[in-house]
Amino acid sequence: MFKTPYRRLVLVFSFLLALNIQSQAEQFVEDVTVHVDSTMALAWPEVMNAAFEPQEGKVVNLGIRPEASWLKVTLDPSDKERYLQVESPMVDTLYFYQSVQGQLIYGDTTGVAYPFDSRQVDAPSFLFRVDPTAEPTDIYLRIQSGKQVITVLSVNDKFGHLEKQKNIDVLFGAYAGLMLVMFLYNLFVWFSVRDRSYLYYVVYILVIALTQLVLNGYGNQILWPDNTWLGMRSTHYSGVLSGLATIVFARQYLQVKQNAKWLNYLMHFYSISYVVAFIAATIGMYQFSFNLINFCAMFSLILIFGAIYIWRKGYKPALYFLFAWTFFLLGVAVFVMKDYGAVPFNNFTRFALTLGSAMEVVLLSFALADRINQLKREKEKEQEEKLEALQENERIITQQNELLEAKVNERTVELANSNAELNDTLKELKSAQSQLVDAEKMASLGQMTAGIAHELNNPINFVSSNIQPLQRDLNDVFQILDAYATSSPEDPEHATKIAEAKKLSEELEVDFLKQEIEQLLKGISDGASRTAEIVKGLRIFSRLDEDALKKANINECIESTLVILKSNINETSAVVRNLSPDLPEINCYPGKLNQVFMNIIANALQANAASGKPFEERKVEITTEDADHEVLIRIKDNGIGMPEDVKAKIFDPFFTTKDVGQGTGLGLSIVLGIVNAHNGHIQVDSTPGEGTEFIIHLSKAL
Repeated sequence: MFKTPYRRLVLVFSFLLALNIQSQAEQFVEDVTVHVDSTMALAWPEVMNAAFEPQEGKVVNLGIRPEASWLKVTLDPSDKERYLQVESPMVDTLYFYQSVQGQLIYGDTTGVAYPFDSRQVDAPSFLFRVDPTAEPTDIYLRIQSGKQVITVLSVNDKFGHLEKQKNIDVLFGAYAGLMLVMFLYNLFVWFSVRDRSYLYYVVYILVIALTQLVLNGYGNQILWPDNTWLGMRSTHYSGVLSGLATIVFARQYLQVKQNAKWLNYLMHFYSISYVVAFIAATIGMYQFSFNLINFCAMFSLILIFGAIYIWRKGYKPALYFLFAWTFFLLGVAVFVMKDYGAVPFNNFTRFALTLGSAMEVVLLSFALADRINQLKREKEKEQEEKLEALQENERIITQQNELLEAKVNERTVELANSNAELNDTLKELKSAQSQLVDAEKMASLGQMTAGIAHELNNPINFVSSNIQPLQRDLNDVFQILDAYATSSPEDPEHATKIAEAKKLSEELEVDFLKQEIEQLLKGISDGASRTAEIVKGLRIFSRLDEDALKKANINECIESTLVILKSNINETSAVVRNLSPDLPEINCYPGKLNQVFMNIIANALQANAASGKPFEERKVEITTEDADHEVLIRIKDNGIGMPEDVKAKIFDPFFTTKDVGQGTGLGLSIVLGIVNAHNGHIQVDSTPGEGTEFIIHLSKAL
């Protein structure tokens, strides 16, 4: 059944258990009488008058009680020094009194409430010296503990007790060695497979081994001999830790969350109960803590039913857990029945709990190993199923590829035809787009032409209207000059002709003619200058070299644009110029920027006209400023403004808010393209009813 290393360990442990632990001279004391001191006030020698009740059998079970218990035994006379052993290593306080004929001849005090070095003999259990007497001697023991007290009294010489303890130490050394081997083995396996079940089992082994050492008194002797605070609580703490370790390991190993949710809820309940017991022991509520730990011990039986339930659901590892846990519970049952007289008190029953825990650890190691094997088998089966599925998928994919290849060929022909149609459609769309852009440009050109024609008409009309009055005045002047030219000093009628010429000058009002001619010439000069200004603005605006990158002054571009739009401006709004005089020239495409300014300013004028405000309240502000690495142009109107949904679409091609036939919807789209070509961007702020501001950012580093 067992593998070789485990079999040898179990055989060695069984051999050690079979040793004659009881020495030849040891005598168990069976005639023990008990008195429960409910008043907690009895002391020596008042207790000699108390009523003691006989206790049957070797095992003295005092139960769990807060009161003090007095034990009385009578030993035969002896001329040798003897020792009375109390086999209950975890008693809190223990008072020893030896009397002969009512006279106290020796007393001692010990227990886990006192440092270990205060004991007479260095041993886990309590040994009290019994002095030699020629007459029967009475032994009184006062016992008080915060946990269940179950003890056996025996008498032997000091050497006999120590010989028996040595055999017990050998037994527990073998037990500790077995637990250490299991601990290291499962720890190594955990490092190899990284299965958390092994990690929890390693902790479980450590806690179970510690619990056995505590229950047999080795904790106070070896681990904390001077720490009485921990010694008083070590039994409670080890019980809590072993219970929690069992719950954690069982939950992981049995996969309780997936296989038995009801058991998982119970585990949570008992875990909380153990924590409460831990806190109670810490604050000194020893009896309550011990009773609560005993209550939680019932979970061991529930775990049996849970393992059966999970195994019947088809989870095979639960069967191995069931065997191991049953073996442990059998050891517990034999150990407990020994305390209540249900089975004889002997070496097997005395160490049934220790043997049961050792066997449980070994069997659970087998269970974990089988679980790993099962997981391996399941993984192999899963891989086989995946391989079969992959092969089936490959077959299906091959068939699908053949079918798809045929369909792809069909679709390739269809796509080729569709691509040809799409190419033709794309060419048509590009042609339509080009025509629409040209239409937008022609609209701008028409607007510019209308503005120029309107602007040139005024100065030309002014010049043409001054020509006839100037011609008339010049004719009068020429007439006067001719009158003076017909006379000479040798002519006998010279005086008469001179008089007639002067008379003609007076009639024609020569001084008035002079003033009028000057005014007419000034008007003609003004008209010519205005015409030259318009022509200059047109020359700057048109920029025949617009496809060439060159340095230009943005203020000059804006002024030329305003010249072209002057007629529209005069009819719709006032223009406020805030042009920075220190604005540097930047590399740009001047002709394209002129189109940007004309489109945005024209839109601003139209927005003001649509607002319904009086002419004197309409205003378009144009501001230029020099920023760090860019030039800013702000064009702000106080027109109708735009809501957010309209503002989000104004740069979309073909989007327009104008009536059908009023615009193509490409103006601002073209503007955005030109600004992007200058490595710039446009910011738009608009409030319905208050106006709109376009902020154009142009990079200096183009």
